[in-house]
Amino acid sequence: MMSLAIRGKQEQKIDQTPVSFARSQLVLFQSRKKFAFLYCLATVTGLFCLPGVFGALSSPSPNFLAIIQMTLPLPLASLLVTAGTYIMNDLVDADLDRANGKKRPIPSGRVSKRQARVFVALAFGAAVLLTMATFSPISVAIVALMLVIGTTYSLPPIALMKRFIVKTASIAVFYILCALLGMTSAYNFDFAMDSPALVASVLLTLALMVFISSTLNDMGDVDGDKAAGRRTIPIVIGNQSTIKLTMILAAGVLAVTWAFYGISLITGQSSPVTAVTTTVIASIVLMTLTRMRKGFQNAELVRSQHKKLFPLQMTIHPSLITGVVML
Repeated sequence: MMSLAIRGKQEQKIDQTPVSFARSQLVLFQSRKKFAFLYCLATVTGLFCLPGVFGALSSPSPNFLAIIQMTLPLPLASLLVTAGTYIMNDLVDADLDRANGKKRPIPSGRVSKRQARVFVALAFGAAVLLTMATFSPISVAIVALMLVIGTTYSLPPIALMKRFIVKTASIAVFYILCALLGMTSAYNFDFAMDSPALVASVLLTLALMVFISSTLNDMGDVDGDKAAGRRTIPIVIGNQSTIKLTMILAAGVLAVTWAFYGISLITGQSSPVTAVTTTVIASIVLMTLTRMRKGFQNAELVRSQHKKLFPLQMTIHPSLITGVVML
């Protein structure tokens, strides 16, 4: 036990050793890659969840080079904007994270604030250049909106992260924009216009899932958020009411799924596969939330249960695409 304790202290010292500039950029990305890939996946879902997409890809003579040019930069842009947004938030929260003992690169001193600022500038700049390479004005406009939300989320005087409801709503809107970026690419914009009900169903489902996840995440940070003067949903209405709210939203995912499936039966633009898989995912979320109701005062329990929801949030994306494949 003593050797393990010494080893842990040594690893902690290594983790806190300042790194070179090149290494710092990789360290920063790795610290937030999980969420960056989640939002990137939302854009991938937007690209492939519409009827007609796979038919176009399997046509006798598809122009693959043009397709790659119009699609591949978009998930990468979402990945970079999201990573930059999270690191910007870490910059603003560096002192609070340090006080709370979080081991993130900036508060630990492993990466300097200057290195983090450069990362944000490079990530945002690369995202803009990638989107411009698609020659799609609407894609550029959506990325511009994502950048506006990403910067105003953390930076004063607006600081959306400090505002009741607006904080979580802005995250949901950002997530929607990531999916919409894929849907409204120059390659499949017409498919999106032809399937308004399906577009609305996908966007609402994703928005509800990320709203649930973000709200539960705030439950584990109540003490720190209170000290920072923030007004998150758990702080304003309490943890018990927050659990009830998220359960209602999870039930809302079920309602949205089956309501839009009923509409799609008329147009033939969906299959029961999406409705069934989404129902399974939402049901597991509801069961997880039910367990959280029994220990909502335990921050560690809340965090552990919240982590279990992340794979479900990832799984919702292929389930939305699978229904189109099965048409």
